[in-house]
Formats: sequence, structure tokens, C-alpha cells
Amino acid sequence: ENCKIPEERLMTWSEAVHQGYRENPFHNWYHGFGVYQMCFHQLSLIDTFSGLTATEGFGLLVASLCHDIDHPGVTNGYLIRQQDDLALRYNDVSVLENHHASVACTILRAEKTNISSGLEKVEQGVFRKAIIKCILATDMAHHQGLCQKLIGCNSSEQFQSTVAEDSQFLMNVCVHAADLSAQVLKWETARKWEERICQEFTAQAKKETDMGITPEPFMQFKMEDMKLRGKLQRDFIDFVLRPLWEPYTQLEPQMQRCLTNLIKNRNLYELRRIYGSDQLDEMPDDMDLLLPNNPVVRPVHPKPPAGPAPASNGGTPR
Repeated sequence: ENCKIPEERLMTWSEAVHQGYRENPFHNWYHGFGVYQMCFHQLSLIDTFSGLTATEGFGLLVASLCHDIDHPGVTNGYLIRQQDDLALRYNDVSVLENHHASVACTILRAEKTNISSGLEKVEQGVFRKAIIKCILATDMAHHQGLCQKLIGCNSSEQFQSTVAEDSQFLMNVCVHAADLSAQVLKWETARKWEERICQEFTAQAKKETDMGITPEPFMQFKMEDMKLRGKLQRDFIDFVLRPLWEPYTQLEPQMQRCLTNLIKNRNLYELRRIYGSDQLDEMPDDMDLLLPNNPVVRPVHPKPPAGPAPASNGGTPR
């Protein structure tokens, strides 16, 4: 209501976005919708997001649904090495992310799918800027810098002060965490997404091998090699996901369930690495006996923020 979104255009727009996704094993409509759902979850759960304007929240949600639209199922590195048309168009910089943002904004230009038509001219600029910046923030090239900035916020109060001055940083954290949220889901779902990204990686590796190109190390495996897949996913969690989700949860304790799931899944992938198969449908409370010479990794429980808790308003953008 705040953004005066025409309902009939909203339906047409969502269908256009749906049709814009390709049928990749991982980077498909279901991934896009899952990222949208995780962003909405954060907006609804975390009070900090109440500092966003309605237009910023609108742009964030649109970006989350469109963030991988028309993804070809290969990486930026692959496109750059092949001197693909997209790589040439975007000068090898955030190739896919620039493409996704362009496709998203092109859909919004058509009259039937222009869901921002109810916004004032100035707000339309804010809306477009939020979409572009949020989608560009999903480039993994920015991952380390974003994690370091989160770690640099020593308390929830400092984090809230930082995002009060830089709302785009908050939106970037939201969409990047959502994009990397497949492994914070329950094990039954998380392992299906792991299988899907492995299918995508092995398909790219085969293309590169056929062209005489050596694939990236994390793509050099076979689907049936469960031990190696377990190691690769355990390492991805330890070196990529935990450096994001642990400080984020320290600053926003409402995300604790996500971090707990992530650590449980990490230990189950470690079991896969050891035994070569998935031993359990879920992780018991004590896995020490199942992990010989590998102490169980347990989730970090954040300390409650100092001072009185802020009044809860659902974290809904104003």
C-alpha cells in the first residue's frame, strides 16, 4: 500500500520474472524464490530493518527475487575465460550480477510489468538504485569485505548505528545472507541444494575439460564421490558461510536458528566425508562418538545485546 503497487501488474511482473529464470539445477526460479523468502523472513523478524523506508524494502525484495534471473548455469570466471558476450559487455566486472540487474530493470520498464508506477519520480530512482546495488552485492567478490565490515561491528548497537547511516549496507547483508542461506535450512533441504550445485559445477567442469581447460579445484570431483563432496561442502561452510553467519547472528540473535542449522549441517557433511555416505537424517545433540579425532563443532550462542531490548515492531520497513 505504501508503494501503491498495482495488483494486476504485480501478478504479471512475477510471472515475467518466473519465466526469466532458466531451468538450471541450482540457479533457477526456486533458488530465486528461496532468496526472496529468506529476505522477507529477515525483514519480518529483525527490528533493525524497520529503519528502511518502504521504497528501500520494496527494492530489496524485488532484487532478491530477480538476483539470478537468466543465469546461464556457469560462473563469472567461465564467462570471462571464454570472452563471452556478457563478459565483453560488462568489462569482466561482476558479469552475471550486472546482467541480472539489467534484466530485472528491463522487465520493470514494460508498462504491464512496471510495478513501481505508483511511486513518485524521486522514489522511482531510489527503488531502481536499491535493486541494482542489492543485486551487485551478491557477487562473491564482495564477500570478504562484507564479512569484515560485520566483524568490525563489535555490538548490536554499533551495527544499528552503522546501518542507520548506511541503509544500503544493511540491504546488502540481507540479500547476500539470503543468497547464501541454502545450508542454514534443515538438513533434508540443505543436502538437496548441495546436490544441485554439485550438478551445476560438474556440468561446467565437463565443458571446460572438453575444451582443454582445467576446471577450478572445487569443481574437480565426481557426483558419486561422496567423501570428497562432504569435504568440499564442509570446507565451504567453514571458510565461506561461517565467517558470514556467525558475526551476523552475534549482531542479530534472532537468526540463531539459521546458525544452529548451519553447524548441524556442517557436522553431517563431516560424517559424509568420513563414512562416504549420509549416516543420519538429522544431527543428534552429541556427535562426538561419530566423529573420531574430529571434535564436534557447536554453534555459537550470541550474548544478548546490552541495555533494554528495543520495542518489537516486526522489523517492517516504514
